[in-house]
Amino acid sequence: MSDTTAITQRLLADEPAFAWSGEFGSHKAQGRGTGPQVLIGDLSQIGLLQGRGDPPLDHRLAHLASAGDFLLVHATDPAFQAYLQEYRGINGLTVLAADPADERAVATQAMTIPYLREPLVEAARAHAGLTLTSYLTTGTIWHLAQVIGAAAGCLVHVNGPAPQISERANDKLWFARIARDVIDDKAIPPTMSAYGPKAAAALALHLGRTGAQVIVKVPDSAGSTGNIRLDATLLAHQTVQSLEGLLLGRLHARGWNDRYPILVGVWDRDVISSPSVQLWIPQTKSGPPVAQGVFEQTVLGTEAAFVGAVRCGLPQSLQVRLIDQAIRIGGVLQALGYYGKCSLDAVICARGTIHWIECNARWGGVSLPLQILHDIAPDHTFDGVVVIQQMINSHRISTAKAIAALDPLLYRYHCNEVPLQGAVMLSPPASKEGIAANLLVFAPSQCAARQIGQEALERLIRAADLTV
Repeated sequence: MSDTTAITQRLLADEPAFAWSGEFGSHKAQGRGTGPQVLIGDLSQIGLLQGRGDPPLDHRLAHLASAGDFLLVHATDPAFQAYLQEYRGINGLTVLAADPADERAVATQAMTIPYLREPLVEAARAHAGLTLTSYLTTGTIWHLAQVIGAAAGCLVHVNGPAPQISERANDKLWFARIARDVIDDKAIPPTMSAYGPKAAAALALHLGRTGAQVIVKVPDSAGSTGNIRLDATLLAHQTVQSLEGLLLGRLHARGWNDRYPILVGVWDRDVISSPSVQLWIPQTKSGPPVAQGVFEQTVLGTEAAFVGAVRCGLPQSLQVRLIDQAIRIGGVLQALGYYGKCSLDAVICARGTIHWIECNARWGGVSLPLQILHDIAPDHTFDGVVVIQQMINSHRISTAKAIAALDPLLYRYHCNEVPLQGAVMLSPPASKEGIAANLLVFAPSQCAARQIGQEALERLIRAADLTV
């Protein structure tokens, strides 16, 4: 067993910036404070997602709102706001939309654009505080807290991790090293760093000679956005020079900006499950990390794009191992300043081998639905939970028509139906490519939840066909 305290001390010595987590300044602090929340669902600070507002997932954090809170988004959707009021009971939410001609992150705009900044400063001054809750907590979010706090003359809290550990934990290469150090050398698939295109090509060819399927990843990208999978057949016909050109072409096509290192590793075969352990990591003074559930992810395509999740059906003994290892890794993250929701993704190979793949150090596709379920019924455990995040290649559909199509299935906060079940629309369905189906479905059983989810998808497709 590895000594996590020694690992933490070594990391702190190597990167003194981690120690910043205890020194937040005179106008900003970590945690939840007084006053309303400012919810920021912007995805644009994630690698390869700059400028990508399709689909509008930045509305998802609205589900965390209470009366008096603010939501910062790229563009408003009145129909979705009406849905939040009528079906979710979320009233008194002020929605502030960024400048559509400004490509900067929403939080960056809020520092300088008066119509975004002034309402936040006024609210902070009126309530002697404010709390920023962001999909991804970056240094920009901390800077925004300081700007608002200084202008209002009060303390503004950031409901998320310190900036250095947030950046590191979301880096797949850094996380691989931590998982290996905390668990053992077999805790990750073969994973290497490449500091140039020629080195990446050479490493990929070296791994490919063993017959392995090779994966190249942009370390700070989300999900499968920065993944390039190379099978042995393709690699057999490549030279270092030709593969270098192929990799650069594919990476640049995805918006990569020549930032190194990039990850080159082995894509596991004989994968029987892709579980994620959902963690709540409190501030150190409030206790150790807590596992809030294990989910099995549904992935599609050669790059394994996330399209949904269900409660884990793996043997209990294997889930216990997953949770134990995840909490140990989470303990190191916590000691380095991490605070908030966090999910650790793994794959289970033949004979029960656990390989840790990445850390989603942010609000994610499962952690947010879990929080919504807790808010809906704090004392209830739902055996059936399905998260759907799929693109449907169909005709586009408006938010209003999507709500009308899903109406019989949608959860209503004011209805005391038995059993308690239904679907929650997590974000508007608008997409250039068709329908962005982003739903939480819950029911007393997994079978019932799957049936509701399938019917929801069919209703959306039928509604889209009727719009032609």
